[in-house]
Amino acid sequence: MIYLALSESLFNKLVKLLEGYKIKYKLIEDGETLLELAKKDPPKLIILEKDLPLLDGFAVTLLLKSDDKTKDIPILAVCKCKYKEEEIKAKDCGVDDIITCPLEEKETVEKLEKWLKGVK
Repeated sequence: MIYLALSESLFNKLVKLLEGYKIKYKLIEDGETLLELAKKDPPKLIILEKDLPLLDGFAVTLLLKSDDKTKDIPILAVCKCKYKEEEIKAKDCGVDDIITCPLEEKETVEKLEKWLKGVK
């Protein structure tokens, strides 16, 4: 199971790429719910963006990476990086990898394959 905490448009684009992997995923609407679910039922992977309601993606990442129960969950951040500042902040918060937006299919598929090895 992977958790996707993304806007509807990003979710729709990413789901098209995930369909070929036959992986279970769950769309999560906000940062607080993501944090609660990750602690209760840790996923194999989290893909999130910074702009989440209630608790932003950076705060969620910091909290998950500072908790022994959730610190080893890989987190991929989707960055709308016109500038490198958002990417740098994401890495500083503890994300394991970055997917840049607009999503480029080749780069996105390579990163998904890297992090989804063995995930069902």
